Amino acid sequence: NPRRMADLPVRAKRAGIEVTLTDRPETLAPFDLVLVDAPCSGSGSWRRDPEGKWKITKQGLEEVVKIQREIQDRAALLVRSGGWLGYATCSLLDRENRHQADAFLKRHPGWTQERELRLTPVQGGDGFYLALFRHG
Repeated sequence: NPRRMADLPVRAKRAGIEVTLTDRPETLAPFDLVLVDAPCSGSGSWRRDPEGKWKITKQGLEEVVKIQREIQDRAALLVRSGGWLGYATCSLLDRENRHQADAFLKRHPGWTQERELRLTPVQGGDGFYLALFRHG
């Protein structure tokens, strides 16, 4: 969503980093770090949006999982050897999180998972998941 990225250049400059936004990342690859902010069920925000849990279907979840997998695989091709891939969702569901991380490692044996972070609404915010992988 381009509107969500509108202030990114200012924030990046303040942090002293360079951020590149592109519709064709393969033309600029390889990258040191690629962050996949994956589309998901949004289950991590159900405490704020409880009707969301009634909107999700098994078929809808499987379609999202398929899209997540495709995005992960495409993103992996963009990372240099020794680089990093972050995979994030705002989901609490293992199907979208830990299972996706495990499946990614099976499909990409040259990668290792270095970190994993799982936040739940119990910690005072929305649910969130992040897996950090290293290539090579």
